[in-house]
Amino acid sequence: MAATAVCLLLVPLAQRLQPSGESDLVTGARGPFPAAFGAEAPVAPEHVMRRKTGEGALVHGLSVELTFNGARAVNLRTGKEYWRYERQDSGVMSFDVSERTVVIAYWETLVGVDLRTGKPLWRKDLGDRKLFRDMRLGGGQALTSAPGTVRAFDERDGRSLWTVRAPKSCPAVDVHAVYVLPDHVSAVPLLCNVASLDTDNEQYYLLLGVDNRTGKALWQRRISDPNWAVRGDAHTLAAPKPDTDDPPAVQLLDMSREGATPRADLDTTAWNPVGAGSGTVLLATDAQGDGDGNHDTVLHAYDTEDGRLAWRLKAPTGQEYGSGVIADGRVYLVRQPLLTKADAGRRIRGAELLVLDADTGRALHTLRLPAMTAPDEDVSFMKLDVHEVADGALSLSWRELRPDEQLIITD
Repeated sequence: MAATAVCLLLVPLAQRLQPSGESDLVTGARGPFPAAFGAEAPVAPEHVMRRKTGEGALVHGLSVELTFNGARAVNLRTGKEYWRYERQDSGVMSFDVSERTVVIAYWETLVGVDLRTGKPLWRKDLGDRKLFRDMRLGGGQALTSAPGTVRAFDERDGRSLWTVRAPKSCPAVDVHAVYVLPDHVSAVPLLCNVASLDTDNEQYYLLLGVDNRTGKALWQRRISDPNWAVRGDAHTLAAPKPDTDDPPAVQLLDMSREGATPRADLDTTAWNPVGAGSGTVLLATDAQGDGDGNHDTVLHAYDTEDGRLAWRLKAPTGQEYGSGVIADGRVYLVRQPLLTKADAGRRIRGAELLVLDADTGRALHTLRLPAMTAPDEDVSFMKLDVHEVADGALSLSWRELRPDEQLIITD
C-alpha cells in the first residue's frame, strides 16, 4: 500500500516533467502568473528586495534567466523558480525575451516558450551551423543569421516570415540587435565576415534597414561596433564614426524608412555612454573630462535632436556614478563611494539610487541602498549599475557580476 501511494504521488510530477521533445524538460508554471509591479518605470522606488538571480530580463514580475540548457523564470516577489524549460542534450547559444515570449537559440534549433506557462510553443530546426547561433527579438519577430542572410520568424508560432540577403561582401553575419522603427522598419546591426580569416574579407559592421513585413532591404550603412552604440530615442542611434581612430567623434544617426543619415555630432571629448533614451544620451567621465580615469565622477547629458549639452552633474568629493537606464523621461543610476583595492570583499555602505529628470538632471528621488559586498577583485573598476527598468521594477548589481548579489527595487 505504501509503495502504491508513493507511485501515485509521483504520477503528477512525472506529468509536469513530461518532455515535449525527445529530451525537453518542461516544468510548467508554478502558481498564478505574477502581476507586474507597475505600468511604467518606478516613480519613487523605495521597496528593496535582495535576490540572488542570474543575468536575466525583468518582465511582468519575473526575472527570465539563461541556464546552460535553456531558460527559467523566477518570481521576483518570492525569489522562487516559476518555470523552467531545458533541452538536456543541447547548450544554449543565446536567448531573448519579449512581453509574451522567450525564444532560445541552440546550435541548430530555435525554440519559442510561452512566458506565462513556460511551455514550448514551437521549435524550428535551422540545420547544422558550426558558429555561434545569435538571435534577437523585436516587433514580435525573432531574427537570426544564416550564411549571408538574416531570417525572421514569428515569435508566437515560429512561422518563417522573411529572409533578407546581406551584401556579397558580407557572406557570414551575426545579428547584434533589432531596432524597431515606426513605419514597419527594422534596423538590424550586423557583424560581417564574422568567421573570416581572409585579409581580403575584413570584419566590419553594417546597419541594415529592412521592411519587417516583406523582408525587403531598404538601405545599408557602415557603422562602428554596435556594442558602443546607444539608442537615444525611437529614431536616433548615437555611436562613434566608423573607420576612425578618434573615439570622441560621435554621430547622431537619424533612422527612418529612407535611411540612416547623420543629424548632428556630439561635442564631447570622451565616449563612455552610461545611459540613453527619452531623447537623451548620457555619458560619464572622470573629473578631468577625458574619460581616461577609473572613476566616473561627472555626468554629461546630450539632447538627441541637435547634439547639444543639455546638463552636467558632478558627484560630490569621494563619490562616482555607475551606469544607468533612462525610461519614461527619468534617469536611474547609482552614486557610490570611490573604491580601492582595500575595499575588495568588504561591505560597502553609502551608495544611493538616484532618479533624475532626463531633460534637466534635476533630482526627483533618492534612495539610500543597503550595504552590498564588493567583489573579491580589483574593485577600482567596479561600479553598481542599474541594468534594467521595466514593468514597475528595476534591477541593479555589481558590474558584470549580476548573479552574485542583485537588488530588485519597486515603488
